Order: sequence, then C-alpha cells, then structure tokens
Amino acid sequence: MNCDESKLLLDAYADGELDLVRHIELEAHLKACPACMRRSEEIGARRTRIRDALPRFSASQQLREKIHASLRAEAQKAGRQRPARFPVEWRGWNLVGLAASVTVALLAGYSWGGHRARSASVAEEAFAEHVRSLQASHLMDVISTDRHTVKPWFSGKLDFSPPVVDLADIGFPLAGGRLDQIDGRTAAALVFRRRLHSINVFVWPADGAVPPPPGASKNGFNALGWTQSGLYFLAVSEIPTTDLEQFVGEFKKRTQ
Repeated sequence: MNCDESKLLLDAYADGELDLVRHIELEAHLKACPACMRRSEEIGARRTRIRDALPRFSASQQLREKIHASLRAEAQKAGRQRPARFPVEWRGWNLVGLAASVTVALLAGYSWGGHRARSASVAEEAFAEHVRSLQASHLMDVISTDRHTVKPWFSGKLDFSPPVVDLADIGFPLAGGRLDQIDGRTAAALVFRRRLHSINVFVWPADGAVPPPPGASKNGFNALGWTQSGLYFLAVSEIPTTDLEQFVGEFKKRTQ
C-alpha cells in the first residue's frame, strides 16, 4: 500500500469501518510511514474533538442583563413611551425560552455538520472501494451483460433487491456486479463500462443510514448520489462529470 491509497482509507479507518484485510494493510503502512501516521492521528483527534464538543448553553448573569437591555431598547424603538416591564415570571420564561432556542439551534447546527461529515465519509469510502476494485482485480463476482443474470445473483446474498438495468444502447453496457460494503452495510455494486473505464454503482438500504452526497470529486474520481425507492445509490467513476450525469439520469429513468 502506498501513501495515495492510504489517504483514501484514513477516514474509514478512523471510524473503524475497514474490513480486516485492509485494516491490517493500512496499519502496516502507517507503522512504516510517519507522514501517514501523523495524518491518521490528526483525523482521529479531530473526530474526537467533534464528538466531545457537543455545545451546551448556560446563560450567565451578564448575558441575562444584556438580553433584558436589548428587549427594552427594541421596545423603545417600536415607539413605546417607556421601557417594557415584564412580570418577573415573564422574564424567566423569556430567558428560558431564549436559552432553549439557542440550544436547539446549536444542536441543529452540530447535527447538520455531523451529517455532512458522515455523508462526505460515505463518498470517501466509495472512492476507496472503487479504487480497490480496480487495483485488486476484483471488480466483479458475477460477470454478465444480461440483467436477468446479474439481478438474480444478488438474491439470498442481500436483504434487499437492487434494480439492475443495461444501458448499452447509450454507451454504458452492464458488465456484472459484486458484493461490497458502504457505511458499515453490505451493499450491491453494479458494474458498468464506459469505453475503457468502469462505473461502480453502490446500492444499499436507506433505513436509518446517512444518505450519500449528491456530488463529490477527489483525485480525478467523480461521484453522484441519490435516493430512490427506499435505497441509496452512489455512482463512482473516473469518467467526466457530464458523462456520469448522463449515466445517472438514464439509470434513474429506467429503474423508476
């Protein structure tokens, strides 16, 4: 394993999502490569900080006074003759409500940021799986251009049925499929060809999982993700984005 391959796997390694073989290979590389080891430690430290830094809001007395002063100023601007005076219980209610609102907003922001990070991690994992399938000469478990052969092959191997279509008439012939892993779930990988290039379409259930990003690019590879019929899809290839968009559009149209 070299440094370029290592970079593609470090995020999944930090999440404990690599299979045993790649885990051992990556750890062997990290022991021999100080630069990649530092990068791995930085990723782990960053994720620990994010996980442990869940925001908690506690209003200080100074903040309470600023809030009340701001409320009075706003009331005066609105044309009131005197500063707004609220009953004591209203003041407490307003402050509690404000604190709750701020907390909810902070948690929502944290959740959204974590969601985006997880979605990006899914793309990183898909890129790594795509590269591995090409380098390890394990692109397909079933080799066939007939969707009536490829689709039944997955039966009994998955707890869902991936849609399979052949797009040879527009230059994207079906080549076969295999089992893979995405986001800790067993996934179907449908393999298509585009001239001398391969397209991996990863398919896995959407139940409770984080969806793939709608688009991502890294090191010359492109990915497009979408949701359809309770399943997540992520198409990955090194072909141009315009070609990949054409492929995805036709795939979606013919499998709806």
